[in-house]
Amino acid sequence: MTRRARWWLMLAASVSFAAGFLVAQTTLHQVPAQPNGTVEVADQPPCSPGEGGFVGLHEGKVAVFAGRPDGCHQLLEEKPIAAKELPSFQVRELEAGIPFADGTELFQILEGLRGP
Repeated sequence: MTRRARWWLMLAASVSFAAGFLVAQTTLHQVPAQPNGTVEVADQPPCSPGEGGFVGLHEGKVAVFAGRPDGCHQLLEEKPIAAKELPSFQVRELEAGIPFADGTELFQILEGLRGP
């Protein structure tokens, strides 16, 4: 390969790279950060409405989730009940997720966690 052919090959590769870089920059959009500076990336698509919910654990506290424990779910609310204050059998149940169908069942589950 001659010196001129290598020069043209390097120029073509450089132009290709630059064009790809510019296209990528114009098509990508920045993910907005939360107030504390962290960026939250969704691992799963949003859940379909009507999938029910479950009570589980989030960052060491009891939390209410929409969706299914083994599928699509989204954090709805964190309760002021620390997992370390609960008996070990309740912690295991919460780690697996306690499903509920309506607000009445949710209330009963939460009251059961607070009760003696």
